[in-house]
Amino acid sequence: MLFELRHCSFSYHSKLVLDDICLQIGTGESVAIVGQSGVGKSTLLNLLASQHSANIAYCTQDRQLISGLNCYNNIYLGKLAQFGAIKNLFNILWPNPQALQEVRAIAEQLSIDDKLQASVGKLSGGQQQRVAVARAFFQQRPIFLGDEPVANLDSVKAQQVLQVILERHQSNVIALHDRDLALRYFDRIIGLKQGKIVLDAAAADVSQQDLQQLYL
Repeated sequence: MLFELRHCSFSYHSKLVLDDICLQIGTGESVAIVGQSGVGKSTLLNLLASQHSANIAYCTQDRQLISGLNCYNNIYLGKLAQFGAIKNLFNILWPNPQALQEVRAIAEQLSIDDKLQASVGKLSGGQQQRVAVARAFFQQRPIFLGDEPVANLDSVKAQQVLQVILERHQSNVIALHDRDLALRYFDRIIGLKQGKIVLDAAAADVSQQDLQQLYL
């Protein structure tokens, strides 16, 4: 079993965020987590991330980009721990050729290859989101966790990026607001409401009406 939570509850500032969560996710699954804002999706992802941190590429909602660095260096940060301090320092001024080739190939998949030398702080929200996804790709890990990784993209780009995410990783757990994407691209859907899992089913067995109940 890849992830497992047994009767897990979590409170933040005395507020109950997750209530008695029981959950199992196996290797190879692509799971969408859906529900209203503030229902506990991010907290659930954080709990899952703590179980296999060495094998997870985690694309958080706040992106964790450094606005003063260009896109290439922000993507390169995904492997910062794998290289020595001196190599990392030189890379800021003189990009490592092999790393640059890898980053450029990833950036092309996400249609941001023309932005590699641009400062992240000058990019649009959607472009910044793709830089964060590219950094996760650069880590080359089998598990992808994403907290609204395509929320700032238009429908066409969101589908394109999501397809690449799912193709590149063995297992995927992604929080989404877009219910159409959840139904179209995922094997399984987990729905949260008031801190509880109220829906856990194969996507093929879930309707738009089922998902609508999570937002009432």
